[in-house]
Amino acid sequence: MRMPSSSNIRPSTIVTFNVVGMTKMKKIYCKCGRIIGLDYSQMKLKLALGKELECTECRNARISKDIDDLNCHFDGESVEEL
Repeated sequence: MRMPSSSNIRPSTIVTFNVVGMTKMKKIYCKCGRIIGLDYSQMKLKLALGKELECTECRNARISKDIDDLNCHFDGESVEEL
């Protein structure tokens, strides 16, 4: 069997294989100390929007606090009297 010489191989004949479904995951530390894995594109998007990279538990706690603050504000409980 005769092997092709390197001069016979053109760049257009080189085959590349892409794995479908594989993503680049980045590991980061949350402020609570947990290590979380984020998709690289998700991480870049959050940073571009100026958002914190946080774990699910910290995100849920932050959203819950924001909802409680809004409820207090609209119920009149957080209004400070002079």
